[in-house]
Amino acid sequence: MNRKLPILAAVAGLILPLLIIGEWRGLGPLLREFPPLTQYVEHAPFSAPVFFVFVFLAVAAGLVLIRPGWFGFKRMAPPDPPTRAAFPIWGWIGLLLIAVFWTLAWTRFAWLPGWMQENTFFPLWLGYILTMDGLRYRRTGNSFLSRSPGLFVALFPASAVAWWYFELVNRFVQNWYYAGVEDYSALRYVTLATLSFSTVFPAIFTTREWLSTFPWFKASYGNGPRWRAPGRPTLVGWFMGGVGLLAFTAWFPVPLFFLTWIAPLVITASALALAGVSSPFTDLKRGDYHMLFTLAIAALICGFFWEMWNVFSMPKWHYSIPYVQTLHVFEMPLPGYGGYLPFGPVCWCMWLGMRRLFAR
Repeated sequence: MNRKLPILAAVAGLILPLLIIGEWRGLGPLLREFPPLTQYVEHAPFSAPVFFVFVFLAVAAGLVLIRPGWFGFKRMAPPDPPTRAAFPIWGWIGLLLIAVFWTLAWTRFAWLPGWMQENTFFPLWLGYILTMDGLRYRRTGNSFLSRSPGLFVALFPASAVAWWYFELVNRFVQNWYYAGVEDYSALRYVTLATLSFSTVFPAIFTTREWLSTFPWFKASYGNGPRWRAPGRPTLVGWFMGGVGLLAFTAWFPVPLFFLTWIAPLVITASALALAGVSSPFTDLKRGDYHMLFTLAIAALICGFFWEMWNVFSMPKWHYSIPYVQTLHVFEMPLPGYGGYLPFGPVCWCMWLGMRRLFAR
């Protein structure tokens, strides 16, 4: 069987249900609105029972990450400490970019042109990416940028494509919206958004690589409960189930908003397994959760900085999340940070799928 067919099926499964249901519900013109300004989803008010269910799930996930021994993980002997190197020049450039563009993003100097203040997101996050890659290099003598510069650059367009997909999903759930873009032309919005979206993959993946240099993670997450590898019929069932979950999310966006991050993960992970591509879920048959969990933690760390740097920036985003719109940390309701945990793995699965799809 052509190893790319499951990946192509995943692309279709991720997009076609949304387009079909969007047209069926009469949302076609709104899906093509740039910038997206129309608010047409009426979100459910705060619900204490639902709020505490999400808090419970987030706490449970946090306990698995912080206290893996409580959940059947056996601590391994830590790997040898990495070989250290000098902090690289691109790391210093990253720190400089953070210092300059964080200042520009959060200030309103009278002498500063408005266009400069509005375009701080990309250089600020480029600074973060270079800094994290430099920290990884400092601890090990190698990093994503130093060992695979071509793949490192490829992360940026791949990231832009992936986040535009989540923007499509958000047209149905409308859990976040942007302020300060009301006067943007479609071209200006798409250009600025694409540049900003291109930093998501590099930020998460360089953070994960830095985390992986700490022996504690491998020692704590490398020997956990083992999962039997599913057969092809089971994988096909998972794949179809993920497509169904995505379709239901588009049709019932308020009660199923949380599937925004879960349904694409089910689709992409099962498609990778059908294509014979190793993913973090493949490692679970050996009881190795190291890659899966560090991706989740990396996305959560990036999420903290995304939300923090968003607070005083302009343009910026706001949230409107059903049932849990309270106890905000920055703009995000507290339970919303749980969404970053599956976001890291789904980004990696999308990246693996893109690499397989475009591999020679």
